[in-house]
Amino acid sequence: MALSVLVGCGDDSSTNPGVGQSGYTKEAFRVARPANYVTQNGLNYYIYYWGSCTIDNGVYQWNPQGSMDIYAYILSNDTLKADFRSNAEYNNDTSFGDDFDYFLYGKNSSIFGTWDVHFCYPNNGEYKCSTQLFNNTIEFKQDSMITYMTLNPDYNMVNDIIHDIFHDYFSFCIYDIQKDEDAYFVDMPERGITFNYQDNRNATVTIQGQVVNVSTGGFTEAKAIHYNFSISSNGITCSSETRFGYVNKAEYCSEAYKSYLTDDGYNEDEGNNIISTHYLRDKGNAEEYTSCLTSLFKNNPAYKPEKE
Repeated sequence: MALSVLVGCGDDSSTNPGVGQSGYTKEAFRVARPANYVTQNGLNYYIYYWGSCTIDNGVYQWNPQGSMDIYAYILSNDTLKADFRSNAEYNNDTSFGDDFDYFLYGKNSSIFGTWDVHFCYPNNGEYKCSTQLFNNTIEFKQDSMITYMTLNPDYNMVNDIIHDIFHDYFSFCIYDIQKDEDAYFVDMPERGITFNYQDNRNATVTIQGQVVNVSTGGFTEAKAIHYNFSISSNGITCSSETRFGYVNKAEYCSEAYKSYLTDDGYNEDEGNNIISTHYLRDKGNAEEYTSCLTSLFKNNPAYKPEKE
């Protein structure tokens, strides 16, 4: 079980523009990527690059522009609306529809400057901006794009872990029933499930009579995001701590960091032993944690692991 994020990679040298802090954060996680800006056929685009590390028969190769993400954007007053583009959509100059991936807000006369990011989606003719795990700020410069992230104290992190528990060990997707991701889960007596929330980081869940205590936490720092989870029941406590960063320079693309490199699933060619990787992860005690959770839930009447 893990919480996921998606930002790019590159040189991380910059100053913090003053994103919000909270009791759950130390400082902003900072990621800079090479970027350029294109206008063609009346459409504006910003393009940023992912670095990649490939391993081919034991030989490491680093490419600071291994792949790219493309966004078309519209700038109007203090709002920048951005929409992801596939290569085909970009090459064919696909026009805007009614949907945008996210809105950015700032006080800038051009794209260059600092913007607060809000992820939104259409809902009954209007846009709804959901509460995100991270407070995001993007700083656009002439040749780069810098993302600053801090954990959002208002985000319901414990809901994500509860969802993972039900999905992985009871083959039940709780979000299929509760559509509002910002709301706390509600009791389902017909399934023998009740929830008692202390706050959005701690909760007690009863599943078919088994009382389970869930605790989550984390913080960000300039070069990494830290998560910790603790799940306990019937005298068993399963704890996990992981650290997540990015392969953002050649130093990390080496044998010395092999145990931290995580295959991201892109451009994978197993026949040639090539692994494209963006992620640098302290894997923590993942196997021990999973084994512990199996022991914790296996005697529950509703136990039905997803993999079986």
